[in-house]
Amino acid sequence: MIRICKFFVFMALLLVLLNVAHAASFEVKVAPVKDRIVVDEVAEFEITITNNLDRGEEFTIKKAGYPFWDVYTKPLQNPITLEVPAQSNSSMRLFVDPLYITSVDTYTLDIGIVQGTTGQEQKVPVTIGIMSTEPLIGGYIPTVLATTGISPEKIDPREQFTIKAVLNNQNPIDYSNLTIKFDSSLFKEEVNTALGPREDKTIEISKKLDDATPPQKDRLVVAVFKDERMIVSPIIHEFEIKEYEIRETLPKEHSFLKIRRGIRVMSNNPDYHGKIKIEVKPIRNLFLTTHPRAVIERDENKQYLTWDVRLDKDKVMVVYTTENYRLIVIIFSAMVAAVGLYFIFRSPIVVKKGIANVGMHEGGISEAKVVVRVKNRSAKQLTDIEVMDNVPHIAHVEKEFSIGSMQPHAILQHPKRGIAIKWVLETLEPGDERVLSYKMRSRLPVLGEFSLPTATARAKVGNRIVISNSNRISIGG
Repeated sequence: MIRICKFFVFMALLLVLLNVAHAASFEVKVAPVKDRIVVDEVAEFEITITNNLDRGEEFTIKKAGYPFWDVYTKPLQNPITLEVPAQSNSSMRLFVDPLYITSVDTYTLDIGIVQGTTGQEQKVPVTIGIMSTEPLIGGYIPTVLATTGISPEKIDPREQFTIKAVLNNQNPIDYSNLTIKFDSSLFKEEVNTALGPREDKTIEISKKLDDATPPQKDRLVVAVFKDERMIVSPIIHEFEIKEYEIRETLPKEHSFLKIRRGIRVMSNNPDYHGKIKIEVKPIRNLFLTTHPRAVIERDENKQYLTWDVRLDKDKVMVVYTTENYRLIVIIFSAMVAAVGLYFIFRSPIVVKKGIANVGMHEGGISEAKVVVRVKNRSAKQLTDIEVMDNVPHIAHVEKEFSIGSMQPHAILQHPKRGIAIKWVLETLEPGDERVLSYKMRSRLPVLGEFSLPTATARAKVGNRIVISNSNRISIGG
């Protein structure tokens, strides 16, 4: 029993020593800078923390009295912290703002100071005296609680949005005419309303921005006035204008064998970056032009036209594709015209020259039979057709012709061309063909290969003279 009592005494002493040690680890002093204020002013205090440890410490200053009081620093910190070096002290300015006070009086707030490593907390009192320089209304300091909001929080400038302000009269004061001012960089609005004793009232207004309002972050400031006197400190509510994109397909423009399509992209963001992508078939792409010029991309055996969107000064970009099949029609029409002209202006006489019964002597060519075929390929009868053929100087024409073959009209000696053979065909019906032949014999055996000149047919068709030449033929080789 004695041992148990000693143990409890020992533990109690240990706890006392630990508390003393913790208490001695840091000290806090509060010095008032401005502790007597009117209801619209802010009290100021200097907080000094002394760190008695051999290491640096971070201390957190806890807010007190919310929602009737606001405790903050300049610049704002959340949470409020203070770094204190080892065996040293640091100070900071603390501001205390009376948000909702119903009477002139003296108030004391307990500010908590928490050591970072141990979590030990010390509470220090700050005392503020409230004195009003404004006349009371009905024997009371005007106390109206107000909250505000915007719906939706992210605003599409193409659509309407709602601003809401909720007022709560904490006193039995009848406000016959309050002015609520809504102010931001994008819009301003004033609303006049009455607020009865201890009444709750919700004010809603609808607003619409310009469609081209660019995406941005803004803040709405709401203040409540009685005559020229502000009875509710400004309330700040942050909101955002969001980016939007509109893509619309323009009506097709049709002309002869030509189709023009367009896509318009619009946004409220002048720095908008996006991509337009249209799938096209490879064959169709052969007849497609784009403006501005598109880039062709391929993905999984598919082909796309793509543009990087760059908006103009009006925050718009329009791209066009044009399918133009006129070139095909022009080429096809030219081909048809060429074929038609060919059939219109081609010679109605076809002349073909061939060789047969080639005779050899002493290893060379000694004789051959030349066959000339003349055909009327037109739909009309041809008359007085002259057919001419030439034999080189190295050969001569035998004057004896085979039975049934048409005799030449004349065989003439030409000083340059050799022997000229002439036939005259009185008539040649449509589709008929005449075969003309003669036998030539060389003066000496011809070794190797030699060529015979073309045969020529001439006739008068209407008011024009048509001439047709045969092919060239070679003997030997």
